[in-house]
Amino acid sequence: MQKNPKISVIVPIYNAEKFIDCCMKSIYAQTFTDYEIILVNDGSNDNSAEICRGYAEKDSRVTFINKENGGAGSARNAGIEVANGDYLAFPDVDDWFEPEMYKELYDIAISGNYDMVFSGANYYSKDKNGNLQHTNSVNCKKISFSNAEECRKNVMTFFPTSTIFDVPWNKLYKRSVAIEKNVRFSDTRRCQDAMFNIDFYDASYSVAGTDKAYYNYIENDTSGFQRKFPKNYIDINVAYFGKLISILSSWGIYECDIKRHYDTSFALAVYETMCMFKNPVWNMNKQEQKEYIIGIMKRKDIKELLRNADIREDAKEQYRIITDGDYKAFMRRYRLEKSKDKIRSNSILIGIYRKLKGN
Repeated sequence: MQKNPKISVIVPIYNAEKFIDCCMKSIYAQTFTDYEIILVNDGSNDNSAEICRGYAEKDSRVTFINKENGGAGSARNAGIEVANGDYLAFPDVDDWFEPEMYKELYDIAISGNYDMVFSGANYYSKDKNGNLQHTNSVNCKKISFSNAEECRKNVMTFFPTSTIFDVPWNKLYKRSVAIEKNVRFSDTRRCQDAMFNIDFYDASYSVAGTDKAYYNYIENDTSGFQRKFPKNYIDINVAYFGKLISILSSWGIYECDIKRHYDTSFALAVYETMCMFKNPVWNMNKQEQKEYIIGIMKRKDIKELLRNADIREDAKEQYRIITDGDYKAFMRRYRLEKSKDKIRSNSILIGIYRKLKGN
């Protein structure tokens, strides 16, 4: 372990034996070398722990932590507790980043003693053969805000999309801020990254960013994505949006376009969570499914957050269904949407069939 590294690179790992070597290669390729690496095995049941232990035995810059499964947030917190760097980095084990990333971000960080610095990102997906396909790049504006008032006034505008605002992997965070203000990841299995970021913004006095996209993010297959959500996902959503709205209100910016955006986002998040009632992992019978949907629409905390909400036109039907507690209208809309999805899917298959037949 390095005594006084500039950056602590904390990598949460769960059943990632296929990706660890690639991730380490990306870290070792950095032109900035004054770092420590903290590999946190989060209760993997594959060969991840042995691979991590091997790196720690060969390289004094690598610290290995082996813990019971608690989720990525819990793993990152374990890394924060032992970190020694001036700044914290949280890459995902299955991604990679450009060799200049940490040097560029660290140089910006020390140029103005910033609490947080960030870069843009390149997004990739895998085709049916497992080959990476570039899908999108998000290049942020080159910005710097040197006091809390500037940060809070502009925090919702200098990030072009929530994919950059919510995530931890494209940023460096000043460790002293996390320690002194007790900013940690929640132990929830969803929204923990977004919750950490909004807490860190609330604790920060200065933020800067580069207009380069250094981080390369691989989007996982979204088929069957509902299986990954816990049954209490609605509680997580309510907690996150409640915290977000409270903090934005305290900053004095929960109004106009920002209010409309997050009021609408919350309403849609509630509606989409209702649509998960058939999640096979939850294994609910029809009566339980109905009670699940109605129970969400009856929640007082949801009604309170949606009171006086400013909703975009395209989400007003979902908002009305929730606030009116209209179970029958929800089911009609749900079935209609599923029918449209089926028609679209069949149209694609028919198109492929015709094309193959024509060939």
